[in-house]
Amino acid sequence: MNMRIKHMTLVLAAAVFAFPSCEKRIVLLPTDSINQANAFQTVTDLEQGLYAAYGSWSGENTMYINAIVTDETKISNENRGQGQFEFKWQYVPAQGGSAAGGWSSFYYTIGLVNKELAAMDNVKPSNNTENALKERIRAELLAIRGIAHFEILYRFSGRYNPSAPGIPYTTTSDIGARPARQPQSNVLAGIEADLSAAKAIAALPTAPTVTGTAGTIRITKATIAGFQARVALYKGDWTNAAAFATEAITTSGKTLATGATFSAIWTDDSEAEVLLKLRRTGTSVGTLWQDNNGDVFFEPSDKIKSLFNRTTDRRFRTYFLIQPTAQDTCLVNKFFSSARGPKIVDVKVMRISEMYLIRAEARAELNDLTNAAADFNLLRTNRITPYTNNIFPSKTDAINAIYAERARELCYEGFRYFDHVRRGLDITRPATDVQSSAWQNLPASDFRRLFPIPQSSMLSNPNMVQNPGY
Repeated sequence: MNMRIKHMTLVLAAAVFAFPSCEKRIVLLPTDSINQANAFQTVTDLEQGLYAAYGSWSGENTMYINAIVTDETKISNENRGQGQFEFKWQYVPAQGGSAAGGWSSFYYTIGLVNKELAAMDNVKPSNNTENALKERIRAELLAIRGIAHFEILYRFSGRYNPSAPGIPYTTTSDIGARPARQPQSNVLAGIEADLSAAKAIAALPTAPTVTGTAGTIRITKATIAGFQARVALYKGDWTNAAAFATEAITTSGKTLATGATFSAIWTDDSEAEVLLKLRRTGTSVGTLWQDNNGDVFFEPSDKIKSLFNRTTDRRFRTYFLIQPTAQDTCLVNKFFSSARGPKIVDVKVMRISEMYLIRAEARAELNDLTNAAADFNLLRTNRITPYTNNIFPSKTDAINAIYAERARELCYEGFRYFDHVRRGLDITRPATDVQSSAWQNLPASDFRRLFPIPQSSMLSNPNMVQNPGY
């Protein structure tokens, strides 16, 4: 085997995560062990490095932590300890876990990206085709770096406050670096700069494209516009949130799906609505909620189930596994199986429906209630039969309805904690979803609304400051 390819294969292997059912997490490794002068000599090497970055992207962690620390799940009586510390808001920095693990896993991805970006200018394309591919790779790497920092920011820094402590924004790969936390405004500026620079590269395709049999697995300009809309939503920059969401909708070429086509998204039989996904060949996603032996770790919460009309809303029978003998659910069915096998399903990072919801919320915040209702009703028309259009009598009514619709449409996709953080909302669970009242309410002011920075990072970096309370 060519030694460069072998080395890159080892890098990709290092990026594979143990999943939440095992409660193991990858630690931040010294990515400077990659000698870029040897690893990246051709454009093909660069593309392999890009695939390693995609492979290290822990979409499962995003889905899992957003679901179990909020109100989307409840502990099953078959749970053997999986995720219980996070569900009960008992974070222990020294023990790691899914909450703290996002810090290490996404900085690992950032390290891979920074290593490759530093090597790119030394790689000389042999023709115009290779040069275009190289620039496309550069764009995707910049976008991944911005996205990974954003994933870390909202978990460890909380609701947007320009002067509040953010996270280190790292653009170099230096094992000896000891970066300090920067203000949130600086971090957001770095994220926005990387996303803008990536989108400006002409070689990056505009609309999502299907890669072989894998699907929409690479970032495009439409995808980046979608992430820019998320960032603007987080900041409360409603004008840009609406504008970027519109750009993503317009340039993606994607439309809302309905009927069987919508259901087929979750078995990977349809690329409808999907702007970006992470390809999976193992059971990483399917075993977030249930292991291969059939034991259920987390069930859908009563609170989330109660949001759906079980008769008219197609999402209910698509998202939940219904018991044959009772009108109830026992399992998250949203990522249950595909033609590749049980529990082997791709991570859906972004769908067009999210863009309609972002635009609806932004328009409502801007008091454009007519157009906010138009986006809201368009989505629901494609999910509910029969459906009667809603009219929003006030801004408050609109925001509440759209927020509840996000809970329905995007459940288990990695948005619920993000939505609570950016809105500054308490996490509340009904008594039927917990075994103790101690796990029922977590106010927005509680220190546990920010995740703890892993102890390993605190010990290795004297400039790092832990979140309060830990």
